[in-house]
Amino acid sequence: MNNWKIFQGTGKPIDGEIDELLPPPPSWRQFDGNINKAQRRGATFQARSEEIELVNAALYLRRPLLVTGKPGSGKTSLAYAVAYELKLGEVLYWPITTRTTLKDGLYSYDAIGRLQDAQQQDKTNQDNLKEIGNYIKLGPLGTALLPSDKQRALLI
Repeated sequence: MNNWKIFQGTGKPIDGEIDELLPPPPSWRQFDGNINKAQRRGATFQARSEEIELVNAALYLRRPLLVTGKPGSGKTSLAYAVAYELKLGEVLYWPITTRTTLKDGLYSYDAIGRLQDAQQQDKTNQDNLKEIGNYIKLGPLGTALLPSDKQRALLI
């Protein structure tokens, strides 16, 4: 394999699918599921050679790549460029504040909605309370960790 770099940083989508260009993943790193959306932002981003090598290393290792830097240094543009060029799933965004917890990124639970439905059920004497899963919404981190055919970029 002379040119192992799949992500070129050119802003042009690859021919075909990423799975056709990558060797089979290690048995401990699999992606399953279905996501149909792809972001089209980042087509004009010009990645530096160091960024290209780091992105490709993360791709081959099937590991996340944590990109840090000062505001305006291109972290978000890099995420969108990688997602666009490699036809990945939608870029996820998780805004962090001083009150943000890990649970906020994983999921949210609508206890009030469930309580209201339970009280409504008591009033009507019907046994049709929805499954608890109907009151749980995955957060950006939970969505990123969800098995899927396409990898996702998560902006934190």
